[in-house]
Amino acid sequence: MRRIYGMRAEPRVISIAGVREVDDGSIDVDIIDDGIPDEVVLNDPEVVNSVLMRAEMIDDRKPVGHTTVHKVKDAQEAIRMIPPSIAESTRTTTLRGGVRENLRPTMKTINRNPSSIDDPADLAGLSKELNGDGLIVESGRSIIVKLHQNDSREFTLSYRGSQAMRIVAYDDAGRPLLDIDVLPSEKQNTLHLPVQSDYLAVTGYGGNEGMFDTENQDSGSLSLNYSTDDTAGVGFHPRTRLVSSPIGYLCRGGLVTLSRTGLGDKQWIHAVDALKSTKVASFYTSSNITTFAIVHAHEDIPSIETQGLEIVSDAYLIQGKALSISIWPVRRSSESSVCKISTSFNESGSLHSMIGLVGHHGEWIEFFKSRDWTTIIEEGAICGRGESVVQLSSSNDSVKLKSAEELSPVLKEMKKAEVKSPRFDLGSIMVGEKLVQSIAKFAADDEQDALVFKMLSGPEKASISPDGELVYAPGNEEVGFFEIVVQVSDKGGIGGNAIFFGMVVGENTRPYWVGGE
Repeated sequence: MRRIYGMRAEPRVISIAGVREVDDGSIDVDIIDDGIPDEVVLNDPEVVNSVLMRAEMIDDRKPVGHTTVHKVKDAQEAIRMIPPSIAESTRTTTLRGGVRENLRPTMKTINRNPSSIDDPADLAGLSKELNGDGLIVESGRSIIVKLHQNDSREFTLSYRGSQAMRIVAYDDAGRPLLDIDVLPSEKQNTLHLPVQSDYLAVTGYGGNEGMFDTENQDSGSLSLNYSTDDTAGVGFHPRTRLVSSPIGYLCRGGLVTLSRTGLGDKQWIHAVDALKSTKVASFYTSSNITTFAIVHAHEDIPSIETQGLEIVSDAYLIQGKALSISIWPVRRSSESSVCKISTSFNESGSLHSMIGLVGHHGEWIEFFKSRDWTTIIEEGAICGRGESVVQLSSSNDSVKLKSAEELSPVLKEMKKAEVKSPRFDLGSIMVGEKLVQSIAKFAADDEQDALVFKMLSGPEKASISPDGELVYAPGNEEVGFFEIVVQVSDKGGIGGNAIFFGMVVGENTRPYWVGGE
């Protein structure tokens, strides 16, 4: 008989403590359940994305200073800023029905892409600031925070600052557990996040304490009522740039999940890139909306389901040249301040826009009959100025936040430079109109000496008389933001400079509706 040797491994000796008795560099394994729990390391909240997004003017030396839109009937005095158009024309053919180009714009903007922070070391630095003395969030910036809250810790968000913000806490499925718009306040505020919160999103809306004529801080209280455009609402359109997060895409006033995006780990995306492969979408937003609309391809009518929102009647359908829009009257159906709206289509690329609005349903129907549907909802900040400080804590210790200027010496110096010359807002001026205004009322002299005014810089068609009468009749070439620097003096010498600014609006303004509730 032939024998075979060497098929059996050498025996190994295992101690009762579970340690292999060979020095082979292996890891000790504890196989004994001695009732002592393993040590659990709790990670601090981590900033996973930071994107700054704001429509900017061609002459962007100064940001847009304010906005005045509040409901449809107040759009007459709005600063009309067209959202930036898509840079690559090839994008316009990727959706069914195409994306119609804007008509002649009433105010020029540039398509400057959002800026994002994606370097791990830089994101780690933001996380350290968020968990430490505080993180500065400027107007137009969105930050996404992974809370790592798979434990019993309860997080508290402390915040203060000169701007309004949107603050949302999500669970790991993307459902909002808390969604509020907070007003500007240099007084420190605290917010206890729900225990099941896995992600936190904070967006700086900009502004100042005197800008918003409301005390309401419910979901959508600002995003549904204020805008730098002449409409205000929540949602997205094909030209919108969406902020990426592990649970979906942030847009104005909400979060949307889209099917088959396949876009990888981009910090932000053009909405059209995700929509072209989308059949199913879910939109989480404020349940305070009263009108909901979907822009879609003619032949592909959307189906719709809602949670926290009741559809009052069937959709009103408007068919345009290339696209259709379905408009539903809706109302809140639960105590929750947030809702979920899901829609599905037969073909990919049929969905163009999802839009939530407040106001009279019939008035919005008339509005949509006369407007370009592809740029209804804006992105980024409501106002180009303002910043806040936010800080996260899992302890019960009281936190005293520093101001943004105290945290950033550079910002402090910038603020000092801004107050050296007082600024006065002249509002909006229509092309073809003449502005005649005395600016002498903005200057004074204790000795009652005669004052002399002189224009140091400004538009070519503007002038200042020695006694302080400002005259400006802008032409089409001056559409956009303007500044006029004026010097005042008396027999005692020069008293300093002041800046008068405003917005020149084109003749072809977009229509608006006045009245309604």
